[in-house]
Amino acid sequence: MHLLLPTAWILSISATALATRTPAAGIQQVLGPRLSAGASIVLSSSAAPRWSQYQAPRAQIVVNVGSEKDVAEIVKYCNENRLGFLAQTSGHGWANTWKLDTGDVIINMRALKTVKVDKVKKTVKVGGGAIIKEIVDEVYKNQMHIVSGGCNCVGTGFMLGGGLGRLMGEYGLAIDNLLSLDLVTADGKTITVSSSSSDLWWALRGAGHNFGIVTSYVIKGHPWINNGTHWSGNLVFSGDQVEVVTKTINKLVFQKAMSIHYYFAVDPSSQQPVIIVNPFYAGKADDARKAFKPILDLQFIADTTGPIAWDELNSSGDFFCDKGGRKPAYSAGLKKLDPKAFKNIWDAYVQFLNKNGVDKVGRSAVLIECYSYITARAIDKTSTAYPHRDVNFQAVILGWYDDKALDKEAEKLGKYAREQWLSTSGFHRDHT
Repeated sequence: MHLLLPTAWILSISATALATRTPAAGIQQVLGPRLSAGASIVLSSSAAPRWSQYQAPRAQIVVNVGSEKDVAEIVKYCNENRLGFLAQTSGHGWANTWKLDTGDVIINMRALKTVKVDKVKKTVKVGGGAIIKEIVDEVYKNQMHIVSGGCNCVGTGFMLGGGLGRLMGEYGLAIDNLLSLDLVTADGKTITVSSSSSDLWWALRGAGHNFGIVTSYVIKGHPWINNGTHWSGNLVFSGDQVEVVTKTINKLVFQKAMSIHYYFAVDPSSQQPVIIVNPFYAGKADDARKAFKPILDLQFIADTTGPIAWDELNSSGDFFCDKGGRKPAYSAGLKKLDPKAFKNIWDAYVQFLNKNGVDKVGRSAVLIECYSYITARAIDKTSTAYPHRDVNFQAVILGWYDDKALDKEAEKLGKYAREQWLSTSGFHRDHT
């Protein structure tokens, strides 16, 4: 049995303290001298913008760290003055349970973005403020691979939640490749956590967002596959193909080298909703086309697939990195894809676009991430806190717009899609 650790409830208490709080006015004079020369304090959340403004944290004090030691000092200061705090790298985390008030603190980690590759030990040390693009670029330069996410601008939180990515079929989840973490606990202590750390090591791998602030971590690196060149691109389908595309993906046998990102989105050229299948194969193009033959045999309207360098895989999705706007998201973990449910979701998505206007909600999208779990499932499922190794497909629907008045429409669509997914997921309990 794994018990909740003191670190977890200390963090909860410090971030939601009910005792008398110290006003923000003096923070620059009192905390400033305790920080490194590279740190700064800004009394506006604009210094660390969120990816989504939908139900975003209200904290208006941003402390930009300059060193790992700064993180510990900020945490101590917040505890001393009964201020809530939230560590942030890229600001992608979404939730409707934020308890931060305007006088609380955002700890902006972005300056801690060093990436150091050790080709002898085959390890990569990553700063807690680095984003996926920075990590992948440095690793690729050193002719290595890691398990990384599919969005260039996401930070360390990707890994702490488990870490899904295109190469997980080969190497397992990102947490399965984690070797150690440097962590600031909720009472401001700096510790290193590794396999010798028992319960905390278990908890950080898969449920790690609330057990402390990661200032750096070390992961396994792996040799290039096919000299770092893989196969990917987009297959575009019209909406009337939704059931056959869904059925084909559901029946596909995902080898270690394979993954698919399956989208409903608005085509920027035609401004019409389309279905996009983004297959990936870690290896040669001929092998890829054989593996994805069932998909390639369908009636698509465009095909951009071909060889691509590993460090360029995420670039086509960089528009998802745009910050601001309102982006309510609803997700579900699925054992199987139900063609009828996906047809219902497609129809609801198109209706949402037509009713509210592509010019206002046209960046809204549906995404299903489909990976090979062969290596991830070879690892004892009780060895980490990640509870979803039996999930085959990760689905999310994302509203994207600027007008707060559209919240209810987007929430209605999101709840409907999630209800469709969960009712046909193939599981006896919900995965989200």
